[in-house]
Amino acid sequence: MGDIKTMLPRYDTTLNVRLTAVSRYHRKCHIMAVPPTLNDKNLLDKQQNQNNEKPIISVPFSITPEIQEIIDKCMQNKKPEENKNKLVITSEKLTELRKNVENAIKERKTFTIKGGWNTIRNAFLSRGWIEKFEGNKPPPKGASGVPAPPSTVEDFTNIIPAKQNWESDEAYRKKCERVIMSRMLQNHMVDFYWNMRRDGTDFHHRINTQQIMNRFGRSLFTSKEGLNLLLQEMHWHSEPGVAHVNFPRCYTLGFLDHYSHFVDDFRLTACTSLLKWFTSRYTKQDELTVTSPEGTEPLTALEFAIKRCNEFVSKQEHADIDKDFAVVWSNEWDQFLTHFYNIIHSDKMFKYLKDLPLASLNVQAKIALKGVKRHWPQMVIDGMRNIWILKPGNKCRGRGIQLIKHLEDVSKVMNMKMKYVVQKYIEQPLLIYDTKFDIRQWFMITGTHPLTIWMYRESYLRFSTQIFSLQNFHESLHLTNHAVQCKYKNVNQRDKALPDENMWDCQTFKAYLKQIGHPDKWDMVILPGMRENIIGAMLACQDTMDRRPNTFELYGADFVISEDYTPWLLEINSSPDLSWSTSVTARMCPQCLEDMVKVIIDKRRNPSADTGAFDLVYRQNFPKPPAYLGMNLSVRGHRIFRKKLKHKDSKEIKEEQNTYIKRRKDPDNESKNTEFTLSKPKNLPAVNIVKMYKGPVIGDLIEELNMSMSSKPAKPVTIDTPENKSRPSSRANSTGQRQSKSKERKEHKRRRSHRRHSKK
Repeated sequence: MGDIKTMLPRYDTTLNVRLTAVSRYHRKCHIMAVPPTLNDKNLLDKQQNQNNEKPIISVPFSITPEIQEIIDKCMQNKKPEENKNKLVITSEKLTELRKNVENAIKERKTFTIKGGWNTIRNAFLSRGWIEKFEGNKPPPKGASGVPAPPSTVEDFTNIIPAKQNWESDEAYRKKCERVIMSRMLQNHMVDFYWNMRRDGTDFHHRINTQQIMNRFGRSLFTSKEGLNLLLQEMHWHSEPGVAHVNFPRCYTLGFLDHYSHFVDDFRLTACTSLLKWFTSRYTKQDELTVTSPEGTEPLTALEFAIKRCNEFVSKQEHADIDKDFAVVWSNEWDQFLTHFYNIIHSDKMFKYLKDLPLASLNVQAKIALKGVKRHWPQMVIDGMRNIWILKPGNKCRGRGIQLIKHLEDVSKVMNMKMKYVVQKYIEQPLLIYDTKFDIRQWFMITGTHPLTIWMYRESYLRFSTQIFSLQNFHESLHLTNHAVQCKYKNVNQRDKALPDENMWDCQTFKAYLKQIGHPDKWDMVILPGMRENIIGAMLACQDTMDRRPNTFELYGADFVISEDYTPWLLEINSSPDLSWSTSVTARMCPQCLEDMVKVIIDKRRNPSADTGAFDLVYRQNFPKPPAYLGMNLSVRGHRIFRKKLKHKDSKEIKEEQNTYIKRRKDPDNESKNTEFTLSKPKNLPAVNIVKMYKGPVIGDLIEELNMSMSSKPAKPVTIDTPENKSRPSSRANSTGQRQSKSKERKEHKRRRSHRRHSKK
């Protein structure tokens, strides 16, 4: 049956409308076979007195007390009249507001903030900025498709909101002026845009790189899966005293190689945990601390762990090159892990036998642990229980996180669609009054190229509501997120010195460290360690970050402090919680947002401006490009053409041959141009140069005979010289001439045909 409340009108109009609604309701009841029982004669009499017509409802109906109560409420709720106390806008005031808007546009002082964030809004308004309201519904558009701005006084009067009862006249006047100036900016792109949620409206803001935005497009390191993968390259960016990340070893279960590495890590950690348990409990005076007559576990499990640790040290020191180790099968590991679970988690003992070499095994275990520690820097956080923490790769606020101690618990999530990461749990954290805590540290990135990091000077601690214990895996003991701890109450067993709100600021923590005798740990170890972790993580993730200029973002890094006061990075959160959940955050969050505006706005316009509690901890130095010297350093390429081969009888080659022969024959030219004579032209064919023999005896004889014969007209006398012997006879000369002429004709024809083909 329908409810009459949904059928009655929202506001009281006339009695006819009310009676029509009641009639409609009872007609529905009649259809559903629920007959009315009583008559309301008073309503009918009023209706008949109002107009001398027959009553609208002819069928008798009943009004129950519940229906009558609803009708009375409807009669009391009058329709709100139009607010007559609206602000009157004059043309002079409108001109003044329009001038303020024009000045703000020239000075680039317009902003939009989506959501509450009154601290940031008031910071901008106090600096003379004008806000443009961005609602869910766009303003009405004109004929050209662009929202038509209001032009007349009446148009602006219509958009003025109504005055609330609790508003003062001054506050209402300022609100109306802000609404009018915002409407004047409806077609203007603002200079600062703040939105903590990723939605579709960010796209057109991100295109304009001159606009300042508070979020980067890509921040892969803010997810647990992305941070784990990016920190694999941290060894390239590590720098002592500047950048170093302490991150508990972590594996992404979506990759098979990561899972196999995790299995090896889990097994080796089980070996070291068993050795730690044995060496910490064994004493010569009382061997029953590790053995028992009722014990069920064999001592071979301890020997197995010692061998595996020694093999690990040998591989790390490359001693396995000339030595082969025995293959350890999976069933052997499963058997060892079963003994490990029974001893560590079920409190069972080794079986007691006489003449056990416990002292020798104790020495071997200590030596093995000492060797492993040289190559295992995270042994300080491992403890003795081999506990790991399983986290969803892309969730926040502590959802889906669980602690595990068996290898089978990890293999169950391997086939799930959601990717998980498994990380070594810090079993030995620093405790305050036996309670676990973590530290939330804010930092801000104002540029990725070069990388610029600002770190907030203050931080706060978040406590657990329960006393820390590794026997209980409940989230209230181990997850210190405020979103998790707010669901539980503080136990009575906690120390009274702990805060009821489960939060401390860093100043209170420094006072506690001074109280326990470590006054310098915060300034000398913890704070520098957190700074190095943040810088190192950002350097490792820099290549994947968005390089959009005029972009910044505030992040929250979570740290856990180990027993030696070393900070360990757990995760980095985008959009950190800045709500006033406790008295600590109620003081720190507004101050952090105000100081953020100082860095983003004031520091940009005035380099010497105050930045509040934000300190510039890192700015990447890029080498400056060399000054322009007017030289054209461009490289231009040309198409490569195949070079045409020249014929050996071509004019160019003949000229080169002649010049080459002349220079070889001229001794003066040879001495002057030795470089040329030593190098033969490239395209010249081989030329045989015939030299005259000028011997001392034969030369004189030939000259004398020529002189004597010149006086007598007779036939010249030929001397049998090598040159004359090589000369053919006259008949042979005529035959040779005919052959040479025929060769010349053939060569001439061949050259003509070659030229024709080359022209084609």
